[in-house]
Amino acid sequence: MERRPFWVYAVYDLRRWWPVLILPLLRLISPERPLAAGWAEYGISAGLIAYSVLKWRCARYRVSKSQSGRFHGIGVRQGIACRHSLHVAAEDAASVEIERTPLLSLCGGRRVRVSTAGLRRRADAVLYLPARQVRELFALQGQQRRRYRAKLWPVLVMAVTGSNAAVGLLTAVPALRQIGRLIGERLTPDAETLLHAELPVLFRTAANFLMLGWGVAALNNFLRYVGFYAMVEERHLHLVSGLFTRRDVLIDRDKITGVELRQTLFMRLCGLYTAVITAAGYGRDVGARPVLIPAADPRTLSHHLQRLLPEFPIKSGRIRPMAGARFRYVGPPALLLAGGILLWLGGGFYRVPSLLVMTVAIWWGAVRLMGFHAAGFGADATAVTVWYPRGLALYRVYLPREVVDDIRLSQSPWQRRRGSCTVTVRCFGEKKRRHRVRGLPYDAVRYEIDRQ
Repeated sequence: MERRPFWVYAVYDLRRWWPVLILPLLRLISPERPLAAGWAEYGISAGLIAYSVLKWRCARYRVSKSQSGRFHGIGVRQGIACRHSLHVAAEDAASVEIERTPLLSLCGGRRVRVSTAGLRRRADAVLYLPARQVRELFALQGQQRRRYRAKLWPVLVMAVTGSNAAVGLLTAVPALRQIGRLIGERLTPDAETLLHAELPVLFRTAANFLMLGWGVAALNNFLRYVGFYAMVEERHLHLVSGLFTRRDVLIDRDKITGVELRQTLFMRLCGLYTAVITAAGYGRDVGARPVLIPAADPRTLSHHLQRLLPEFPIKSGRIRPMAGARFRYVGPPALLLAGGILLWLGGGFYRVPSLLVMTVAIWWGAVRLMGFHAAGFGADATAVTVWYPRGLALYRVYLPREVVDDIRLSQSPWQRRRGSCTVTVRCFGEKKRRHRVRGLPYDAVRYEIDRQ
């Protein structure tokens, strides 16, 4: 039987037009503005509200169940003048995400995203359903087996230090404050009155905004993963995350195409890893993060990976980079550090930016040096594993052999003389990605690949 979606569908559809809908509110807040001047805004807002309500009244969905009462398929029909329909069978659904925002929780509804392993950039079907129907349909209160729950302290450390962007904002704050102080000291009030008055305040304000940005990023990560837990339900992996915005994600374990372990510099110093999965059909929508284990030490990580993904192939062998390839890893940060030193020698205002450049270079160089000692490549008949640094983080990626598109070995003239090569692994997944390891011994890699 076809039903109309939950009424909050119209509310979320209206969110797209919030810049236009806020104009009448601004008119009401400003009594000195004549009300008649805003009739156009009132009319446009009323039309947009009527349009969203009409879309909700015309939308229909149909959910089919199996004999056991579990989710079997879903059909969606939307549109006002031009109607379009979609049907997704349960066996084709690679992932189902059930979201409960504070607004949805207050209204008693849930947003359900159903995705297949296709090439669309967004979920194939989005539904707004009552909470009770969602619980009955997907059996979210079912038996929990092989359960993992994230601990508070590792999640807090990950939230504060796990984002390179957030830590970068925090690092830039002292430099901006110092630049503002130097400008205030060196500019004379008589010759540069405007600059003397405004520039120090401008730099201090920018530093405060960066500090606030770091705090917001850390708080957002913490609220997203505090109380996180994962469990195995039949053939699905069930991930639950979020404190205020709660997300239940059901991922078909047969659609998982890779496991990725990630470390930033500060997480490595704390001995923590973040485990992320890549799965066909999940990770398209904004904010979708297929995190399996937010933060854990190596022993806890290995234990729970075996419990949650016991059938996933993990390759432990590794071919290490050659000793002479160290410069290929630390060369770019070394050049950046040399540029920072030259900037320092310029003196004056150049010294504060040079400190920022040298800090970034040292940070980057430390990550690349650790990446050189951790880098490697391994392959057998079931899996391919790559260890490598990318950006300001270290990665260890496990890929089943069937999802690897190709393994490319490239050699520059200098590498041919030294007998080394660069290995590039291209893999299939929701987001196609290349994994590249530099400076590996060519003969050892060639033998590892050919013997399979």
